[in-house]
Amino acid sequence: MKLLFLCFCLVLSFPAVVGSAAGAVAAAPHAVTETKAGDFTWVPPDGYPNHFPFGQCTWWAAHNRLVTWYGNAGDWLANAQAREVATTGVPSVGAIAVYRPGGTYSVYGHVAIVIAVAPTSYVVSEMNAPQWGKVTTRQIRWPDPEAAGFIPLQGDGER
Repeated sequence: MKLLFLCFCLVLSFPAVVGSAAGAVAAAPHAVTETKAGDFTWVPPDGYPNHFPFGQCTWWAAHNRLVTWYGNAGDWLANAQAREVATTGVPSVGAIAVYRPGGTYSVYGHVAIVIAVAPTSYVVSEMNAPQWGKVTTRQIRWPDPEAAGFIPLQGDGER
């Protein structure tokens, strides 16, 4: 519970602490020392350039997927649909998992990359859950009531 509270406080305070430096931090190249979980064959060698602040879940997802929209993680399904990018209610390898704001996630929502799918679970690679700037993986039971939806790899020009 302490860890959840600490993460919640960090998420709420981080934008105010970063201020205008967020753009500079997002634009600077970042070496992620953790190996990518799964075989991200669609990702360029240095990842996709993106405008999201390093260390956040949105940066990691956009680093591993071509993201052409802006906004908080919880807005990504609607923002992808506005760009005519396909969305779905089921996980698939390579999909961006979009989680609803609140619950066990930030008030801004959360995003992750699906790296494996089984009949009763799926596995994601994510950043800033539970630690800022750290890439982790976890298995999630399926169906997942906190998942708002998924942005599948197919059809977004990444292959």
